[in-house]
Amino acid sequence: MTSALLRRALAGVVAAALLVLTGCTAEPADPAPSATTSPSASTPSVPRTAAPSPTPTGPPDPLPEGPVNALLVGSDSRDPADLTGNADTILLAHVPADREKLYLVSFTRDMWVDIPGLGEGKINAAFAPGGTDTLAQTVSQVLGGVEIDYVVQSNFAGFIALTRALDGFEVDNRHASTVTVNSTGRVVDFPEGRITLSGTDGLIYVRERKRLPLGDLDRTERQRAALVGMLDRIAERADEPAVLAELVPMLVRNVKITGDLDVDDALALVPLAAELEREDVVGLMVPVTGFGNRGGASVNLVDAAQTAALGEAVRTDTLDAYVATYGTEYAPTGAS
Repeated sequence: MTSALLRRALAGVVAAALLVLTGCTAEPADPAPSATTSPSASTPSVPRTAAPSPTPTGPPDPLPEGPVNALLVGSDSRDPADLTGNADTILLAHVPADREKLYLVSFTRDMWVDIPGLGEGKINAAFAPGGTDTLAQTVSQVLGGVEIDYVVQSNFAGFIALTRALDGFEVDNRHASTVTVNSTGRVVDFPEGRITLSGTDGLIYVRERKRLPLGDLDRTERQRAALVGMLDRIAERADEPAVLAELVPMLVRNVKITGDLDVDDALALVPLAAELEREDVVGLMVPVTGFGNRGGASVNLVDAAQTAALGEAVRTDTLDAYVATYGTEYAPTGAS
């Protein structure tokens, strides 16, 4: 992947991933973490200095040299103007220094972890009391001190708007399922294989977990599949002025970026998304050993050894070697 393709990849992440992240449930809040001390206001790392590299045909590259990590956060807020609530979707986008791949690393919402300043709890519970600082610290700590360059937030409201602006998108659906929409009684079928999602069906697709074999683990896979499909669709339509005219104001309304990359930078990169291919995107999940119970709540138990290997691979920019060793499957490892 060239540096220009990196810009396309990050543009796609900013333009699509953050709104894909709004595929979250409207369930009650999780139990509070076990300690009550105030979260630290510090971030886990300081973004690296950007190194602009002008090209003859495009804007200066606002991204830093070397590997780039962006934490993508989607809260369960249904208010377009509200980014608070629980972080029901948490994903780290990693672009290696050689620009050959885009890695999407999901964290399941029910992972039981240590939350800096708050004690143990589900990882999604780090967001409501501590905001992006505490959640970023938690993600960094889980992966052994990974440096996070950007945090990008969205919420429930933007997902349908993006789906409609793109006139739908295609996903490779791994597990067939049928969902009955409670509010209307409408039945939506998602057959196995390549399917097209449009209107509200995309949101229904990425929210589903109860009818999937591995529940929330499969839901993270659907979120990554939707992100890839949206990136493809952005690539197809990036040269259509009418589409960009609709995407630009929507992004301004629905995305918040923390780090040395502002919305104008992101929007300038959106037209460059056209060369990203599906095979350039590798989906991963922070590994879990299985499922357990903490304080009456169902939780996902982190595989400490393999997660340490994953964190080392992100920190040393060797995720290709990690994938060669562990693969991309996300079923519980069963490790003790």
